[in-house]
Amino acid sequence: MMTSNLVRLERSQINPASEILVKAFDDDPVLNCLISPSDRMKVNALNSLFKGILLASLPYNHIYTTVGSIKGVAAWLPPNHSHLNIFHFLPTVFSLTFKLGLSKVGRLISILSVLEEYHKGDLPQPHWYLNLLGVSPAHQGQGIGSLLLQPILQQADSQRLPCYLETSTPKAVRFYQKNGFEVLKTLDLLEGSSLIWTMKREPLSIK
Repeated sequence: MMTSNLVRLERSQINPASEILVKAFDDDPVLNCLISPSDRMKVNALNSLFKGILLASLPYNHIYTTVGSIKGVAAWLPPNHSHLNIFHFLPTVFSLTFKLGLSKVGRLISILSVLEEYHKGDLPQPHWYLNLLGVSPAHQGQGIGSLLLQPILQQADSQRLPCYLETSTPKAVRFYQKNGFEVLKTLDLLEGSSLIWTMKREPLSIK
């Protein structure tokens, strides 16, 4: 597949894109630690969470998806806009509080705040931030995830800028390593329940 098979996500596609992401992250250990798989509101809560992330990323015009049906989504934040704060997510916070309760939402916000502090410390210089990447389980293993990364990896190389992300499974770490990322830190923020890795990709030389 080529990057010509990708398009920028439109606002009208937020809902179906969020549904794909809910399926893609169904077995994510960090989210399952914060939102129990047995919680009857899990799907609705994750849907609200991913909608919030996509809506916060949309103004920067760097959310990519596949042509035709949505098989996956990559949401990037550009240099000098790579740090979102709680004010970007107030509607999402209110929605999640209604669905999950204040305690769970407070824990989620606490984890995200700690990750943001590591983010700032790990990479204070301008960089691209991968806010979100997910591929439908029905289309995983087909190279779609790597394809979705390409527009910004290529742009970052041409701009001589690094890229940054966090991820939460060893499988994802290996995937990102194949795409040029290296582990910066391994964080235990959930009392042994799950680890979170921060990763950085240096720009490749452009000949």
